[in-house]
Amino acid sequence: MKFYAPAHEGLYYPRPYPHSPKHTREELLASYPSSSSSSGSPRAHHQTYTSMRRSRTVGGSPYAPEYDYDCDFDRECDCDPSDADPCVRLPHTYAWVLEQQIADMVQQNEDTVRWVHEQRARDTSLREHAALRLLAGRRGSHSHSHSHSHTALDARVVAAAAWVESAERERRWKRWEREAEFTVTIQDELRRLQAHRRDAERHRAAYERRKRAEEEKERMRREREREREREAGRKRRQEVEREAGRRYQARWGELLSSEGTLGFRDIPWPVFSQPKAFGDLSPAKVAMFVLSPLHPGETKREKVRNALRRWHPDRFGRLAGRIEETEKEAIEEGVGIVARCLNDLLERESQ
Repeated sequence: MKFYAPAHEGLYYPRPYPHSPKHTREELLASYPSSSSSSGSPRAHHQTYTSMRRSRTVGGSPYAPEYDYDCDFDRECDCDPSDADPCVRLPHTYAWVLEQQIADMVQQNEDTVRWVHEQRARDTSLREHAALRLLAGRRGSHSHSHSHSHTALDARVVAAAAWVESAERERRWKRWEREAEFTVTIQDELRRLQAHRRDAERHRAAYERRKRAEEEKERMRREREREREREAGRKRRQEVEREAGRRYQARWGELLSSEGTLGFRDIPWPVFSQPKAFGDLSPAKVAMFVLSPLHPGETKREKVRNALRRWHPDRFGRLAGRIEETEKEAIEEGVGIVARCLNDLLERESQ
């Protein structure tokens, strides 16, 4: 196997590594007879101890000792003819071969690009020429003075023009088809969106109706609940009023039938909540108690007059002897408040 040596760029010497312990120096020298003559030189010793590349393509020896390297000695070169060490020459040769392959690839790529541009320019020129010839033919400006060589060219030009026109029609047809498909797609999408919007409107209207119905139902439920609460409160209030009226009448009966001393809290005052002092009495509380529906068959005036028969100072004075001295002033103040309130109510009802 021979390798061509390119122009000399300086020999490449790989980094030396220790030789394999399986081979001695003598074995290595024996495997390279061409380099044994220069074994006395420092370069030969350097090559002897360099790393050897194992080859499976050469029979016999585990290494490749029988390489024939040619060198062009006609030009000036500092290569040594006896220098046949593959570890020295192979890297440089491989690099040169790789550079050549890359250069060939670049050249092929440039040729391809140039051919593509030429084809495009030729097609463009042919189409322009065909269009011009076709236009001239349509206008009836053909000249009969052309030679026979131009007749064949005219036929090719006409054929090319026909092809160009056919291609243009095909292109326009395909564009029209795409536009028609796009229009149909847009229309379908619009119809789908409109249907979706109608469905959304219908669902929203149904949701609004259902929401209003639920709100109305909830409002009526709350109204019924409030009505039940008002009715329950009214019943409780009526029960409290009736109980207060029964207790009021019962205490007056006990007071008139007993003979013991009387304090402020022993007096059945005309209010729903028993006061602890005369300051707890007010005209509003007295009027609410007296005018409450304890006696459905009586008018307001009759209710006030019946209350005055008990709380008039002259009538209440019959109980003055039973009142404790410590409570007498407070009881007299309370009786005065009740009497004045009843007089005001009677006067207002008389108008």
